[in-house]
Amino acid sequence: MPCKSLLIYIGILLVCLSAKSQATVTGIITDSTGVPLPFATVYEQGTTNGTTSNANGIYTLNLSPGEHIIVAQYTGYQKKSTAVNVDTSSSDIKLDFRLLPETLVLQEVVISGDKKNLAKQIIRKAIKKRKYYANEVAAYTTEVYIKGLQRLDKRPKNLLGMTITIDTGIVYLSESISRIKYLHPDKINEKMISSKVSGNNNAFSYNQASEMLINLYDNSFYIEGLSERPFISPLANNAFLYYNYEFAGSIIEEDLYINKIKISPKRKTDPAFSGYIYIVDNSWRLHSVDVNLTRANGIEYLNSLNFNQVFAPVGHDIWMPISQRFTFEFDAFGFEGSGHFTAIYRNYDIVPNYYQPRKRKDETATKPKKKAPASPPPAQQQKNEAEALTEKDFSNAVLTVEEGANERDSMYWAAVRPIPLTPLEVKDYQLKDSLREIKSTKAYKDSVDQTRNQFKFGNLFFSGYTHYNSYERRYLTLPTLLEGLQYNSVEGLVMNLEFGFQKRNEHHTNYRITPAVRYGFANKKVQARIEGFKLLNPKKRSFILGGIGRYTYQLNNDNPIPNETNTFFSILRGKNYAKYYQKSFAKAGYQTELINGMLITAAAGYEQRTPMTNHASYNLANRDFTPNTPTNAEIGNTAFDTHEALLASLRLELSFAQQYIDRPDRKIILKSPYPKLHLYFKKGFPLLGSDVNYNLLKAGSTYEFRIGSMGTSEISTWAGAFVGTKTMSFVDFEHFNGNRIYLSKLGGQNLFQLLDYYTYSTQDRFLEAHYEHHFNEFIFNKIPLIKRLNLQAVASANYLTTPTAGQYMELGFGIEHIFKFFRVDFFTSMQDGAHQRNGIRVGAGF
Repeated sequence: MPCKSLLIYIGILLVCLSAKSQATVTGIITDSTGVPLPFATVYEQGTTNGTTSNANGIYTLNLSPGEHIIVAQYTGYQKKSTAVNVDTSSSDIKLDFRLLPETLVLQEVVISGDKKNLAKQIIRKAIKKRKYYANEVAAYTTEVYIKGLQRLDKRPKNLLGMTITIDTGIVYLSESISRIKYLHPDKINEKMISSKVSGNNNAFSYNQASEMLINLYDNSFYIEGLSERPFISPLANNAFLYYNYEFAGSIIEEDLYINKIKISPKRKTDPAFSGYIYIVDNSWRLHSVDVNLTRANGIEYLNSLNFNQVFAPVGHDIWMPISQRFTFEFDAFGFEGSGHFTAIYRNYDIVPNYYQPRKRKDETATKPKKKAPASPPPAQQQKNEAEALTEKDFSNAVLTVEEGANERDSMYWAAVRPIPLTPLEVKDYQLKDSLREIKSTKAYKDSVDQTRNQFKFGNLFFSGYTHYNSYERRYLTLPTLLEGLQYNSVEGLVMNLEFGFQKRNEHHTNYRITPAVRYGFANKKVQARIEGFKLLNPKKRSFILGGIGRYTYQLNNDNPIPNETNTFFSILRGKNYAKYYQKSFAKAGYQTELINGMLITAAAGYEQRTPMTNHASYNLANRDFTPNTPTNAEIGNTAFDTHEALLASLRLELSFAQQYIDRPDRKIILKSPYPKLHLYFKKGFPLLGSDVNYNLLKAGSTYEFRIGSMGTSEISTWAGAFVGTKTMSFVDFEHFNGNRIYLSKLGGQNLFQLLDYYTYSTQDRFLEAHYEHHFNEFIFNKIPLIKRLNLQAVASANYLTTPTAGQYMELGFGIEHIFKFFRVDFFTSMQDGAHQRNGIRVGAGF
């Protein structure tokens, strides 16, 4: 530990000494009336050394000794450059910029009123060069500084019965510095070397530079977390189907004409931007972008989102983003606020692709061109420059946060921070750092716990009760009364109390113990169990678990009918869909990730299974409950005697090319671009008095993929068979997750919507498949009036085959995002081609 601290200190000292050998240019950027211009771009001409001004228009820029030309630019204003001389004795240099509104030059064709045709001509030429600019970089590395700020301006006092205690003001302030490396076409790795989160010196920033990269040279792209459908670039091949264009004039910068094009969606609800894009005449490349999205365009959770991007030459006649900013406002569930994320890209190292398309006759220069210097053959150039980055330099860790990244002190940040803090941000850091010291003390935590640990009436019905020991990070939870009370045909009224005791650290649960006690007033049985979980290695997803007890379980241990739902239907309609048995057990399990993407889970246990019969008869519908032994098409009567089972299972999950975020404290798994493969083996051993002897082999795959603007598909398939079976009970059958009620089960895969719960359970071979396609807004956003509701269509198909079931299929079509949260589907089922039944299912559809 002393060595680590010494290395960190030396690193910070070197950074500070390096900063001392440079001069710092500071100033304010304003408009012609003296109003500060926030987030203006400032950079050293001919380099990628740049920054942006803060929210108050103030900027800082470090310069080495020598002559420099400093450029300031802001969308809608004329670019301005000033020469600065830095000598070895220079310290801080004051340099303010007052920018004038941009002067637009109109060409002759525009004077005649043909702005739209000229805009289309420019856009067509830019679209023709889109693919070239999308592929002109073979590889690059860059350093990215990100500052993110979110503030809350208004909040409700209560939400869903819970008191909202979060304060208004800045709720998130974080800075980070990362290094990005990229290899064409899609290899990208990011290493976060510095991270600072206001009020939490143990946290790591969630600023992810690679997620902020938006390339308008792509036909379309997703903004993760804000929309389920892709947004169409104004330079896409099919852009004219989505955009209106209007020529707003040209700007002259040095020897370049910059065309300003106003863009707007053809239809209000199209996934398209509005605002302005600036295109360099003759080369038809992007110069800068200032565009907006609203809820009508398909973003969720936000009222509006502004996207600003500024390009500059970085070498090899290639332009890359040097600054990028997202600014947003939100209003949801009574919370109102705003925020921004600003990225500064510096120190580009570019490896170009030297492919040059043949010149077209209509691509004429507006200015005389300088003769390009001679260069070695393209293949030789790329071979020499690409030696720095190869496929071997890239891993599946999309983002790696360095150990100690959150340990940089204020001296370090003062030396490397390109965007100066505003007084409000300085105050937030100081205040929250001071509060952190107070809030981390035992006295403070105990005082807060004393208030939170008071039992309230709402704990009984809505939120349950939690007893906090924040200093030790130990918590005890108790269920609500509604969670604790159940009703079924076997036990009658049930008091089911499940407690939770857990020990946490900063980011995850170290261990959890869940004792439970259950009493059935009709069968007069007391049952109890205790289960536990211990996390071993969060970066390997390793844990052990175990349990022992005697408890009531459904015959299908996946619990296809939630207890609350079964209680409702049993009392009100006399429908006892859930079927139960009693299990006395002892079990243990272990999980770990052997290598990235290969997760293995092993489990073993000994069980005594005891059948249960109905002891209750009361229901408001005055119906007789069906027996607790469901009918099965394969064996008819499913009754079984008390017996014992020694079981062991092994599950292997393979996620090919699994991407993840590697943080010092844990590993965050991201979606794999390929199908996930599952292998499963379960064995019933005829040992130690066990009455079962069988083998179950299963294989399956799950896959989620996008089909452009048409939406997202999810597919899941499983196939398996029992082999070498000698003895087994109905509990051991392969059960399928059916549904005979109007409510869809939340979450999970492999769900049927009209299938009986146990009719087609099997001890033979089986194959099931499930497909669901979410059209997002692809269908309804084209229907007048309906498109204003932001509804989304969904289509489903479920399939099952066993020797007894034959060919069973369900087809469904539904609407989700009803009032943002609800979903309604209509399903029809067929058995061997013959229509079986129809049904409507209501559930959640976010």
